[in-house]
Formats: sequence, C-alpha cells, structure tokens
Amino acid sequence: MRLVSLQVGKIKDYGKFKSAFIKDIYLQDAFISTLGLSENEIADTKHHGGLQKAVFANALENYEFWEEFLGQKLRYGAMGENLTLSGLDEKSVCVGDVHRLGEVILQVSEPRSPCVKISKVHQKSDFCAKIFESGLSGWYYKVLKEGKCFVNTSLEITQKHPAKLSIMDLNRFFYQPSVFLRQNSNFKEKIEQTKDVLSQEWYQKIALRLKNQYNMSYMHNL
Repeated sequence: MRLVSLQVGKIKDYGKFKSAFIKDIYLQDAFISTLGLSENEIADTKHHGGLQKAVFANALENYEFWEEFLGQKLRYGAMGENLTLSGLDEKSVCVGDVHRLGEVILQVSEPRSPCVKISKVHQKSDFCAKIFESGLSGWYYKVLKEGKCFVNTSLEITQKHPAKLSIMDLNRFFYQPSVFLRQNSNFKEKIEQTKDVLSQEWYQKIALRLKNQYNMSYMHNL
C-alpha cells in the first residue's frame, strides 16, 4: 500500500460555475494540516473541506473502471482526489480506520458523496449517478496528526475499527437501502458503533435515507 500520486486543487472558472474538482499533480513534499493539504484550494466550502473532510483519497484500482466508463485515459486527480492510493479500496477501507502516511496520521471519516460537479467538469451527464451506483466514491480522512508526506510513501494501517463498517457498505446502503438492510441485519448496530468516528453529516444523511427523505435529485441537475 502506497501513495502513488499527490494532488492539490486550484480553483478554475468553467463559465457557469467555479470548481477545484480536477486536481493538479503535486511533485513536492506536501504538508497536511487538520484542514488538508496546505496548497489545496476549495471552491465550494459549503459541501467540501473542513475537519471531517480534510483530505480526499481514491483508489488507484478505480481508474480502470472510470477510464472504461468514459472511454478515455485519465490522469491522477481526475476523480478529484488529493491522494491516489494503491492497495486500498472501498471494500477494505472502513470508517474509523487509522492510516499513517509519512509523518501524517489519518482517520477514515466518511465516503465521498457523489458531486454533480464531476458530471459538469467531465461533460458526462450520468457520471455522478454512476459513482452512486458503483459505490466507487473514494473516501475522506480526518487528520489526527499533521505532518509531511511525499509520493511513493508507504501507507501503514495502524488501527482497524472493530465495527468493520466499510465505505462500500455505506455506499451500498445509500444506493438500495431496503435491499442492503435485508442482507445486512447488523448495519444499524455498526452505525451506532461508529457514531464517534463517522462524521455527523453522514450520520444525519443515514437517518434521512432510512426514512426515504434524502433528496438525491441534485445528481441530475446539469
């Protein structure tokens, strides 16, 4: 498991909107604070950034799927991630897991909710919905210890959360709640076990989804 590529966002003007979704590859050592990479810019601070969403990571292995979906080669950062990681994915990464990357200690806080900007930036109307369907969302980290990291740094899993609530579990629940709950009767128990590490925003989303009150129409608002 290692850091394959490191990216920072710079706000770009797309005419009708501004976004820092597409990240630029960063070749220097990077300092990661509790609010993320020091050089990283965020256009939409209402929905992105903050302590619980300080660093966005995505799996290297996801790129093959998205390149086939788009019919084109993608460079690292095209999925909006700060960290492109090998050897980890949504099925193996669990909420509350603690990872060490160089000097930095990170804790998995939540999945990345599909953002409509990815459809707009890539000019692919069903991109956002496809992330939702596939569960290949990437995940956010909270920073427990600030420090420097650099490309090709090995990633160490220093702690696995006992609830074993994976990023894919949360994504599958959100996609088809009734189906998922029938197949995973202990899901609600796992949610309670991770209440201290799962972001409050996601905890509230789950409550709304359980009541079928979470509005996902934004995914198609192009």
